[in-house]
Amino acid sequence: MRKLQAVIIKELKAVTANKTFVITTLLGPFLILAITVLPGLLTSNPDMNKPNKPVAIYTSMNDIYERIARALDSQAIPPLRTTDLSEGKEKVLSERYAGLLEIPEAWPQEEARFYSSTGMEAILYSMINEMLNSIAVEWHSKELGLTPETVNVLLSKPEFRVVKLGKDMKEETKTSDDYLGILFTVLSFVMMIYMTVLLYGQLIGRSVVQEKTSKTVEIMLSSLSPRELMFGKILGLGIAGLIQYGVWFGMGIALITFIGPALNVQMPQAISVNNFVWLIVFFILAFFLYGAGYAAMGAAAEDEHHLGQLALPLIIFLIIPMVMISPMIMNPNSPFVVILSYFPMTAPIVMLVRILVHMPPLWEIALSLGIIISSVIGAGFLGAKIFRVGILMYGKRPKLTEVLHWIRIK
Repeated sequence: MRKLQAVIIKELKAVTANKTFVITTLLGPFLILAITVLPGLLTSNPDMNKPNKPVAIYTSMNDIYERIARALDSQAIPPLRTTDLSEGKEKVLSERYAGLLEIPEAWPQEEARFYSSTGMEAILYSMINEMLNSIAVEWHSKELGLTPETVNVLLSKPEFRVVKLGKDMKEETKTSDDYLGILFTVLSFVMMIYMTVLLYGQLIGRSVVQEKTSKTVEIMLSSLSPRELMFGKILGLGIAGLIQYGVWFGMGIALITFIGPALNVQMPQAISVNNFVWLIVFFILAFFLYGAGYAAMGAAAEDEHHLGQLALPLIIFLIIPMVMISPMIMNPNSPFVVILSYFPMTAPIVMLVRILVHMPPLWEIALSLGIIISSVIGAGFLGAKIFRVGILMYGKRPKLTEVLHWIRIK
């Protein structure tokens, strides 16, 4: 036990003294803050999204110009009329104008155009498009002899509301802002697990490879067993990860309790103490699951490049939930998502996403946790067998299939 403890302390000191550890620990809270608070801050303060440069308007129709200019003024966006289209485009490229609106004399039969240097000013050109649509509807209604009242009736939209049913038939209205809040929260939580599990897994693998190639491991194995060495490395880095998550958990509590109310920002419902606890639980399980795999692959590898090749399947399993975030949020109870929440390599991230979006039945969470814990125990046992064989094997670059065969060696 003392030998295991010595390895744990050695690995813990090596990681926590690293600048990367300090930087990622400090940047984690800012990631949470940026992804969860800033969208709400921008929504509650729409003026922050508006350009501070004028929007140029090129048109020969005075009535259209005056109406668009008044509408832009009402939105605190400065309008500016230009008589030279080419000069206006040049000023857009030089970023002296936020954009250039061209309205031809034959409009609305001919298209209007909005020129910008990036094409990404979605809020601005959507606003201008709505202004032009309103003017076009008014013109067409006069041509058809329709009264304003008739036009309002034709264009009026029936009310539509999305209602989430909870326990005891409790109704809760949902909006697009709720979807964005869930999306950003899920993104931040998934990114944190993905980055930390990948980072610590690679640290474990590289540490094993470096000690193996430098022959340091031969000296270490003279006083402790391969299993003690492997689990000492995993536990040492696991404690370092818990320290990081402890800092992030504290930041999350501060975010909910102090920062959000101080900035008068409505926090997403998914940002809660319970969900931060689930984040830590699934990180611990994912870390030990992937940590055992990286330790085994590190023992089998001849160098860091070879480690990257052997560990590729582990990275793929981490990436699969990342590329499926949107489908998982929109339909967390689909059969495919449910299956992924039970498959050991994807379950830590997928089940966390399901909990954040819509709490599944407790038996499903318990089943997923049971599968993951069993897989962690199995991965530790099988990883130790690979580690025992591979750690003292030199001069050969085994393929993954050959590494898996080492499990059968007694």
